[in-house]
Amino acid sequence: MGDAGRTLNSDEDNITGWTTFEWMPGGFFIKAEGEFNLNGFVMQSLEIIGYDPAQKKFTSSVYSSISGEVQPYEWDVQGNIVIHAGQGARYSGTISENGDTIVGGWRPDDGTPVSDGTAYDAIMFRVK
Repeated sequence: MGDAGRTLNSDEDNITGWTTFEWMPGGFFIKAEGEFNLNGFVMQSLEIIGYDPAQKKFTSSVYSSISGEVQPYEWDVQGNIVIHAGQGARYSGTISENGDTIVGGWRPDDGTPVSDGTAYDAIMFRVK
């Protein structure tokens, strides 16, 4: 998927990137790889997503170029709404009727400071 967006204090797009999603062998986990350029700061990531039946949640582990620690995240999809949450922020997006775009934004959780990394709007679009 291609990504474009802007921080809340910007009048023009200042975020670009891409993400690929693919099933891992066996069909139990999804591998998401991506790269984002946020106002000139470039970050790469690898995320492994799976279903945890004990928690009844889709959990994930993120490995990124900005931290040596594994970062826990969660996913939820209800109808056409996608939630991706972790590290003090939450993305909420709406999947288009044809499934080719997701429009939404990241916002900080209560008590988390607003920053370019926790508060921005983004559009993800399928690249064919």
